[in-house]
Amino acid sequence: MVAKPRFAAAFLRAGLRAGLLAGLLTGTARANDSAAELDAGGLVLRREPGIALVSEDLSIARDRIDVSYLFRNQVQEARTVRIAFPLPPIDGRELSFSALALPRPDSPNFVGFTVTVDGKPLEPELEERAFVGEREVTDLLRRHGLPLNPLRFEAISAAAKRIGAPEWAALVKAGLFPDVPDTPDRMTEGLWRGEAKFHWLQTFPPGQEVRIAHSYAPVTGFHLLEPKAASRAAYRATYCLDEAGLAAIRRLHAKAPDPGGTLRATVVPYIVTTARNWAAPIGRFTLTVDKGSPEAIVSFCRTDIRKTGPTTFRWEARDYVPDQDLRVLIVQPASATPGTR
Repeated sequence: MVAKPRFAAAFLRAGLRAGLLAGLLTGTARANDSAAELDAGGLVLRREPGIALVSEDLSIARDRIDVSYLFRNQVQEARTVRIAFPLPPIDGRELSFSALALPRPDSPNFVGFTVTVDGKPLEPELEERAFVGEREVTDLLRRHGLPLNPLRFEAISAAAKRIGAPEWAALVKAGLFPDVPDTPDRMTEGLWRGEAKFHWLQTFPPGQEVRIAHSYAPVTGFHLLEPKAASRAAYRATYCLDEAGLAAIRRLHAKAPDPGGTLRATVVPYIVTTARNWAAPIGRFTLTVDKGSPEAIVSFCRTDIRKTGPTTFRWEARDYVPDQDLRVLIVQPASATPGTR
C-alpha cells in the first residue's frame, strides 16, 4: 500500500573512539547511519475476565501515538486493578553508539507519556530499574547520582564529573562503563539496561464504562533506503510492501536531486497484542496512520485500508483479537524535514 530522528551525542563520539572500543563491545556497539526502533504499545494488566474493551482508537504518526480506550465492567461489583504502561527497555550496551535519540532525553519520562481517565489528567507512578545482564544495579546508580536510563547522556556526563577516581573504578569494575584507562575525558557511555513502567490502580464501577486515553512520542529508528533493498523479500514481508508501494519507492527515488541518493525510512512500532488480557475481543478497533507529508509512502500489515485524507489512512475491525503487532513504515526523501505536514 502506498502511503525526528537525530543523532545521539554518543554516536558523534563513537568515530573518535572506534579503535579503542573495537574489542570492548564485541558485536553490540553500532556506529552507523541507522537505529532500531524501540517497541512500545498499549496498556497492560493481569488477565481480568470481568472487564471488556468496548473500543480502541489508535492514531499513529512519526512523532506521536494517541490511544483512546473505552472499557466496561461487565460484573455487578467494582473491580480495582493495576494498569501499567511499560516503556521500551533501553540497553546502553546496544544503543549508546547508535543513531537513536530519545524524544525527551532530559526526563525519566523519555517518551512524554500522559494519561487521562474520563477526560481528567491522572499522574501515574513511575517505576525505574536498571540491570547489567540479570544483575540489578538500581541502587548503585542512584548512590552515585547517575540516571537509570543509559541514554540520558548529559545527566551521566554531569554525574561523572562529580565522581572520584576510586568510585569510578568501582563502577567500571561493576560493568557500568567501558573498561579503559581513566582520563579527564571519561568514556561515559553507560552499559546498563534501563527498564521503566508507568502504573496506577484503576477502579471500574459495576456495570459502567470508563474511558482511558494516553499519548506518547514513539522511539523511532530510521534507515537509509534504496529500491534494491526495499525489493528484498524479507523487507517486503516485514512491512507488507506490495507492488504499488515498491513502484512508488522507485518513483520517489528517481526524483531525488542526487540520482545516487537514498530515501529515509522511518519505522514506528506499536504493540497491539497486550489487549488479549481483557475479557473479550475488542468490540471496535480503529487504526489511523498519518504519514506526515503527501509525498511520503506508508506501508503496514493490514488489509482493506482506506485513504481518508492527503496523509491519513484508516483500518477498522470488529470483535478484533490482535494477532500481530504493528510496524508502520514511512518512506520520504532523505532531505525531507521530519514531521512536515
